[in-house]
Amino acid sequence: MVAATVVSAGVLLTACSSGPPQLRFEPAKPSGPRLDARPARGGALPLDQWPNACEALGDDEIRAILPQAKDFERKPIKVTVLNFNPLSKPDPGTTGDVPTGGCTTEFGLPAKYKSKRNSSIRIVFKTVADPALVADAYAEDLEHEAKQAGQDTTKFRDLKDSLGSAGCYTKGTSATMACHQGPYEFEVSGMSTADGVGKYPETDENWRAKVLTEVVRTLSARMA
Repeated sequence: MVAATVVSAGVLLTACSSGPPQLRFEPAKPSGPRLDARPARGGALPLDQWPNACEALGDDEIRAILPQAKDFERKPIKVTVLNFNPLSKPDPGTTGDVPTGGCTTEFGLPAKYKSKRNSSIRIVFKTVADPALVADAYAEDLEHEAKQAGQDTTKFRDLKDSLGSAGCYTKGTSATMACHQGPYEFEVSGMSTADGVGKYPETDENWRAKVLTEVVRTLSARMA
């Protein structure tokens, strides 16, 4: 009777330590402050007024999508802004480098093989300007990507306004989406090696479908 009890306990211990918890995905819950850029009519926003991309998506907003996310670390990305129209002179202070125009947020999710930060979300602001100018720039970028991809839907899909923004499209074969909303044109990308995201080559598509689409919904709601 004692031996049988020991064996049962051993089986229970093995079952409890069989692997990481199942990865959970939830819908977006925007909670951060409004992204409230106010460029002049017909012009671009001065670079010193651009949003800090590392403050554009909060920890709570990421945890709303991925409740198990932890150990956040943000790394700024320099963005170089060019003139909208090379035939006209840009307004002073609207072209050049923005040290925090983009940002990569790294964090950890449950995985069989432990890694403190095995996942990331990358946000890059491409343009902050009069919404009419942004819409024109976005339309040109969308047309270019569509022509480059041809009929290959793995490289380009026009998502239109399905994610709450004025427009979005998938870009390339990686987990990247380009979007615009109001005075902002931006890109969202990222990756994860956590268990539950999927096996290569489906990993990028799953991360985009389950996580990055919710990031776009979060940002778009706060840009409205």
